[in-house]
Amino acid sequence: MEYHRISFIHNDTEYSFIKAMNDKLTGYSLMSACRIEVQIYMKEHNLKGKYILTGMAKI
Repeated sequence: MEYHRISFIHNDTEYSFIKAMNDKLTGYSLMSACRIEVQIYMKEHNLKGKYILTGMAKI
């Protein structure tokens, strides 16, 4: 497992969180997993609507 900081913008507010992700994910698979994690985060924090994924970095 690797930890990644995922950042996104929703309604002009930037959000960022850290998530453990499978270290075997690369490229498109990793990007897709990040988008799913953003959707889960938004649902857990009652954020509705569209978002813009702004960053992802291994920490």
